Amino acid sequence: MKIDEFLKSNALITQYVTKTLPEVSSLLQKSKFQATGNALLSLVTRSGYLNNEILFASSTGNLYSCAVLFRPMIEHNFRHLYMFIRALNDSSDEVGKRYYGILRGDEDRQAMYNINKYTQRVHPGKTKWDLVNEHNKSIRVRANEFRIDEIFYYLVENNNDRTSDLVSTFKKDYLLERLRQYTNLSSSVHGGPFGEAILLEAQKKDSGAALIKFASESFELNKSLIEATYLFVDMIDGNNLRWYEEVKKII
Repeated sequence: MKIDEFLKSNALITQYVTKTLPEVSSLLQKSKFQATGNALLSLVTRSGYLNNEILFASSTGNLYSCAVLFRPMIEHNFRHLYMFIRALNDSSDEVGKRYYGILRGDEDRQAMYNINKYTQRVHPGKTKWDLVNEHNKSIRVRANEFRIDEIFYYLVENNNDRTSDLVSTFKKDYLLERLRQYTNLSSSVHGGPFGEAILLEAQKKDSGAALIKFASESFELNKSLIEATYLFVDMIDGNNLRWYEEVKKII
């Protein structure tokens, strides 16, 4: 597909998701997976925003922005896939509760720790928050569950495909390739020299091919995330794949 075709298809998908999200959300709120359902739907929305911008950047030849945006696109996808599989494996909403409880708590802890550290450098006499204690250490350790490397290890060990060794291996190699991409794109996100070198190398070659690759892979990641969410709704609501088959027709 060409980039303009991805844009057209993405517009149709966005229209469908916007239309059906309220009903899907209502079904999830009536289930035992309320927290996980909220997290999955939130990641659908946020992934959609990222995908929109990656497709737009691809259409305007902005290769560097594609590289910077594609890294969080991968992380959104990994966290979504992890919670989808973990909730079903455990038949429990606990992973969603930990996402909003433990991970959010750790984000707050880390922000406060950093702000405190920077403030002390500028204003040494200012009151210092005591953030180094066993409670905060416990939060930090438990939040590691949502690190992309820990998610990778869990998904590799719990892919739940007993039908074919070939399929199982393919899934593991797919996840490995995504993690390689995620790692290599770190320099672009943080303004490092490797990111500059990769950009210059891509510009010397066929940058059009690189742009289409970003557009294609972002579109596919966003699509799989939406499909998984609607499949999740069917699996917990007993809809005989109603939502999944409907969204597949659009996608």
